[in-house]
Amino acid sequence: MKKLCFILIFLLTLSPPVAATEGYDLAYPFDESGIGRIVIENRWGLVNQDFNMILSPSWDYVGENVEGFRSIRQGNLFGFADEMGKLAIKPVYAQAEGFSQGLACVKNEEGKWGYINTKGTLTIPFAYDNAHSFAEGLALVKIGELYGYIDQGGVLVIPPIYEEAYSFSEGLACVRVGELYGYIDTKGQIAITPQFELAFDFHDGVAVIKNNGYGVIDATGSLLIAPNWDQLSTQVNNGLLKATRGNRMAFMNTKGILKTEFIYSQLGDFKEGLCPVETESGWGYINEEFDMVIPAVWDGANQFSNGYAAVLRNHLWGYIDTSGTPVTAIQYADCSYAVDDWVSVCNTDGIYQYISLKDALPPSIGTDRQNNTLLLTIGHTTMQHGDMQVTLDVAPKIYNGHTLLPIRSITEEIDGVVEWAGDEQKITLKRNGHVVILHIGETAAFIDGRITLLPTPPIIENERTLLPLRFCAESLDCIVDWNPDTEEIQITY
Repeated sequence: MKKLCFILIFLLTLSPPVAATEGYDLAYPFDESGIGRIVIENRWGLVNQDFNMILSPSWDYVGENVEGFRSIRQGNLFGFADEMGKLAIKPVYAQAEGFSQGLACVKNEEGKWGYINTKGTLTIPFAYDNAHSFAEGLALVKIGELYGYIDQGGVLVIPPIYEEAYSFSEGLACVRVGELYGYIDTKGQIAITPQFELAFDFHDGVAVIKNNGYGVIDATGSLLIAPNWDQLSTQVNNGLLKATRGNRMAFMNTKGILKTEFIYSQLGDFKEGLCPVETESGWGYINEEFDMVIPAVWDGANQFSNGYAAVLRNHLWGYIDTSGTPVTAIQYADCSYAVDDWVSVCNTDGIYQYISLKDALPPSIGTDRQNNTLLLTIGHTTMQHGDMQVTLDVAPKIYNGHTLLPIRSITEEIDGVVEWAGDEQKITLKRNGHVVILHIGETAAFIDGRITLLPTPPIIENERTLLPLRFCAESLDCIVDWNPDTEEIQITY
């Protein structure tokens, strides 16, 4: 697997990505049809992947493509365009939701909701105080202060008797009766008796509930996981739930079996076999065997999409591929997920553009592993040594304008020897016939018997000795590369 240690020092020399010749005030990712929504001077339009303007910026808002239609807004009124931006239903509604199962709920100027079909014909009259999109053939509607459900013919099949209710999911809908939550079926019959403090939608045959703590039930209401967790994610992803205990998180399956230890500060979702996770060292990625395969050296990390993920360092974003290899510099103020190999990014000047990540990857970068390199990052306790990940006792730091490293861990990784004389506060480094002698708090040092001056003296922090990076590494026949933008250090020996 290609590793970050060989790549990150080249970030500033990567070939520039192919981008649109025109910038935008805002740009959204291309959808599955290869169309992107853009904004210029507060007007919305559409472009294709050849950067041809297929809809000139003319609307006050253009929505996503849902079932072949986009909601549009002109002034305070909503209507619909087709996926290419051609007007399909005039903007005459006070509010409109996207199409679902061939119908869209819309609100008239009197504040009542009804439903139109794809031709713009009102098929269910404006009769509701609130309305939701159709799901599994039924839509949740509000009449007065109570909720019920209608079918696609507008027939009220479940009367409005609930003060709180939610849309159907996997044949069941969560409702509140009194102070407790339960579930009804599509005929309006109680399927799971109201008995929970909180309850959430069913996904993959299970639902998360709360009674003092959080637990999981199946479609019969039987407990699969006892409610004794501080928190559980409300949806199942990849057959897994995220469990919280104190301020740490872990993955568990729907039978309540923990798949990881409670070692994560935050957990993302698995996409394309990888999941972003936050550890004490930073953000990285684990695979479906829960092994850390992309080191936790980032300040933030998004999910993978089409083989790419956005990662954050020092408030700027860039992209990596599934091996952890950077494919752009860390240089963007904002970024999107990838569709095919295209993403929308915001430069630090506030201008959005589309770039091709495929074209941004130099073929010569990231093709070989290097086991004679160490990669460290300021403030992080994870060090990458070739294909291996090493945990340091103390992180590298910048002190008085100079980089200091935990010397014992580094020296021993490159087959050197460290000797410590506590009574003299003396450190001796040995490697490849070289002998380097330093003293805590002193700028005088000896290299093979010759005296020299250090840029900053060695210090002790958390009972670990930190020595000046470049002086010590180069004195032991190593090459040091420093990336000031990412605060990454590569030592080649």
